[in-house]
Amino acid sequence: MTTYLTKMRKGDLVALASQADIVRPEEMLKDDIVIALSDRLRHNASTYSSNPSFRAFYDRTGSPVKKERSVSTALVMVDAPEKPQRRRRQTIKATEDLDTQGEESSPEVTALSARTPRAVQHVAQRIPLPPSPAVMADYIGRGQATVSEKINSVWEKSGTTELIEFARETASTVVFTQLASLLVEAWGIQRVTFPWAYAFHIPANKITTHAVDVALPDLFNLLKVDTFWAPSTLWLTTSLFIPLLFAWFFNFNHALKPQRRAAESSSYRVDPFTFSVVRALTAYLVYAQGVTFGLTSAENVAVVNGAFPGGYGGVLIGAGIGALASLYEAILSKH
Repeated sequence: MTTYLTKMRKGDLVALASQADIVRPEEMLKDDIVIALSDRLRHNASTYSSNPSFRAFYDRTGSPVKKERSVSTALVMVDAPEKPQRRRRQTIKATEDLDTQGEESSPEVTALSARTPRAVQHVAQRIPLPPSPAVMADYIGRGQATVSEKINSVWEKSGTTELIEFARETASTVVFTQLASLLVEAWGIQRVTFPWAYAFHIPANKITTHAVDVALPDLFNLLKVDTFWAPSTLWLTTSLFIPLLFAWFFNFNHALKPQRRAAESSSYRVDPFTFSVVRALTAYLVYAQGVTFGLTSAENVAVVNGAFPGGYGGVLIGAGIGALASLYEAILSKH
């Protein structure tokens, strides 16, 4: 471990380690990076010495071979003139030989002490270290961003946003309010005049659940005047035809000047407010007071009145909501 590498910051060490082909240096500790980088540069001097990034390392550390040669040359130059003291020099040599023999007598201990840090380093490099919290947070953030982009892409391709906006624009009109009220009345009339009848039976072993009785509309009801056509015609006349006729004649938008009428975006061929008022009056006179002018029987009136959800009161509520919606739209169009 060199002082030059130890004084460097971890970010610079990670950059040098990446150039030295060390695997995943950003997950290692600073001391481990210094040890691994120092060993890699010392054992591969011929490969990395020409790299400008490692020139400072080799300039500071130098070549171990040259240092050994310089030391041995200095020893020879010092010992050369001292020829008379051969016995003392031999004694020193004998002592050095004894020390050398002592060192050679325990080669395993020396090799173990010299190689243990490097072996531990290689083992540490092989063991995958757990990522830091910052790495995990970055990974989770990128995963969430990817999932969010995919969900948004699928949502945009499905056209759900456009469909919701279209439904919202359609529902925010007076026409839809009137139509919704008429559909509720039509559903009640259909239950009475055009009931569904039992058609066939699906056994449980065919659908792996409980048995199911299937009902379908009885088309033979279309041939019955008293039970289908008479009530249906009465409802269409009181809830649709008569209100449309009066709303076409008594159209307040039609009374405006042509320039103003062209500028009004909410101009209708039939007045929605008049339509709601006439529908409420007709329902009250026919189904509550029994005013029929002899054009239909009291039985048909009772059948239709009983088919409405809430009786003729439900028709009055629907007509009142339509009238309020038309007034509100007219007020908004003035601003």
